[in-house]
Amino acid sequence: MREYNLFIIKKEYYDYYRKNPLFLFDTLKKLYTLKEDFNYGISLYSQLCERINPFTLRHFINKKYNLDNNKTFYIDKTFIEIRHTRIIVRSKNLDIIDDLNEYNKYIFVCDFINNDYFYLNKLQYC
Repeated sequence: MREYNLFIIKKEYYDYYRKNPLFLFDTLKKLYTLKEDFNYGISLYSQLCERINPFTLRHFINKKYNLDNNKTFYIDKTFIEIRHTRIIVRSKNLDIIDDLNEYNKYIFVCDFINNDYFYLNKLQYC
């Protein structure tokens, strides 16, 4: 099972880093592992990423999968946790996170453990 961290990238940075996702991945990994200077981390995150509205995303997922107002999700052996800063998905397959492309077109997916990363909207073209 892999853990994916999904970030919503601001459109201007999405356009800028679309052709160089490695730099974006490295920056987000530094934020993910940051142990000091949290003000710098918050500032950098705010520049690159949009905060997630958990209420809106929970509503989207509940409606998409006909669920009964869940706050955390376990769908088809996939666990989804929604935070203000990112979406955490633990899964063996990418089917569920592919559906999140309908929620936002600027999602960047990082697997920090396996050093894997991609834009979610690129899955449509694989």
